[in-house]
Amino acid sequence: MSNRISKASSLVSLEIEDKFAKSKKNKAIAKACLSLCSEWALVKESALEDFSKYQAKKSCRKYIKENLKEEVAGSALVSILFSVIVKLIIEWVLENYIRNLLKK
Repeated sequence: MSNRISKASSLVSLEIEDKFAKSKKNKAIAKACLSLCSEWALVKESALEDFSKYQAKKSCRKYIKENLKEEVAGSALVSILFSVIVKLIIEWVLENYIRNLLKK
């Protein structure tokens, strides 16, 4: 299972490099999300086989949102502007990570 986790992380990391090449801030957020996805997968490793894709995404999303604070810190205005962008980045990383992780 650990091999699947590292393989999913590697695949999504390469996709992040391509997708977010133009924005260092967005790339940093995406990499932080990916790191949190990997942490989540290691914590939940024994239960991953029992998760549906929906359950895995929901659980991982909650973990990311609880732990992503420092990458998104800033003023209230910045937070409002970036909240939509950050949400989109989280969803993109999450979708790609879970898809690669649950591949059989």
